[in-house]
Amino acid sequence: MGPRACLVGCVLFATASVAAAPKPPAAPTIAAGPRTFVAFAGRPAAVRIGWAAVPGAARYRVRWSDAAHPVELILTAPALERFESRTGQHRVSIAAIDEHGQVSAPAEVSLDIVAITATRAGSEQPEATDATAFASGARFASPGLRCRIGGGVPADIVTATVPGATTVRCGGGPGQPTAEVPLVITPVIVSAQTAPLRRGTPTRIHVSVASTAPLGDRLEVEAVGDLSLGDIKRTRGGIDVVITAGAGTEEAGLILRASSVELGRLRLVALDAPPTVMGPGKPDWFAVDLGGYVGAITTPQLGDDALALGDPLDAGDANASGPLAGAPLGVFPTRRVGLEVELGLAAPSYVGRLGVAALLITRAQIAARIAEEGRFGLRALVGGGALSLLSQNGTSRPGTMGNVHYGGAFSVETRRNVSVRFQALHVITVARDAGYAHCVELTVGVVTRLGRRDRWK
Repeated sequence: MGPRACLVGCVLFATASVAAAPKPPAAPTIAAGPRTFVAFAGRPAAVRIGWAAVPGAARYRVRWSDAAHPVELILTAPALERFESRTGQHRVSIAAIDEHGQVSAPAEVSLDIVAITATRAGSEQPEATDATAFASGARFASPGLRCRIGGGVPADIVTATVPGATTVRCGGGPGQPTAEVPLVITPVIVSAQTAPLRRGTPTRIHVSVASTAPLGDRLEVEAVGDLSLGDIKRTRGGIDVVITAGAGTEEAGLILRASSVELGRLRLVALDAPPTVMGPGKPDWFAVDLGGYVGAITTPQLGDDALALGDPLDAGDANASGPLAGAPLGVFPTRRVGLEVELGLAAPSYVGRLGVAALLITRAQIAARIAEEGRFGLRALVGGGALSLLSQNGTSRPGTMGNVHYGGAFSVETRRNVSVRFQALHVITVARDAGYAHCVELTVGVVTRLGRRDRWK
């Protein structure tokens, strides 16, 4: 074979090898979509970029980079989803890779991550939140960009003042990205139930402040008219404020603000304090307690330790435990010590017989308040009374037996001069063996106070 034939053979072999080598996949085509993503209220931006699947591609190489944090990812699906907190411009390069490892030409796109901060009404600093509803007075800003709410005027910091659905838009100037976040601005309800103020007398009132979106603790109170403000305390449901109306004030008011935005206002009326009239012979410490209770009485039920009430010849005819109900009446001639009487009716069962008995309970006792703390009170009780069996069954006959008792009561004032009282008494009477039978009464009731209003003094 001559030199010419060898040359021709080499050319043909190289051509065949080139023709047989697989071609690299085509460059991905990035789908249309947003190129600006928002990191709102301290949350990272949710970034998603998609592209058409490339024929022959086994995976995709995605290079994400900003000025200082390059990242390379290998994906099998034609989409990139990630959360990004770093603001600024990011460059994304996407290349397809086939099963032979051949890499396509890259497709590139630029993305902008924009941060928008949210400061709720009544707060001084932005906070991280998942909420998209904010109360009137909330503020929004984006570092380096001017923002506006709805069709408002752009500013470095914008404040929501109009309730309803709206949009916060930041940027959009020459060379700037445009970021938008849909929001709901909720109204703030300000109310108070107050009697007319007494001129010259400090009065504490509670102003209720409510909104479906959270409010911060930094709410501002402004007086309208001849009104001086004292102690102001933020509470869970609003604000407690001490106010004093001037000598000539007829009408005044309060304005509640958050970040200089008016949330609401109250109208107040002032009157002269009525003269104090001391009626002769009417002590200001007299009071009467009146109420009702339900509960249960438990008695010893073993042989001769059972109650002797009714003189049962058979231990099975002695009274056992049962429900009771009654009413107390108390007279308090002093602030802490008073006399109470009670009338109750119990329906105990029998130790060894079917049926229930009718048991009348009468007693008198000394009640001494030993501890008071706000709405809560604790009192000690000691006294005596009688248990009267009104029914007959078996060998048990109607009769009356005296007793002594001691115990305590815990009360909770649920509204002015109305309390729920939990009471426990140890009642000691006569047993069938002529010894002592120890009974226990547990009751819960409602008591109202008539007269003196120094309940917690």
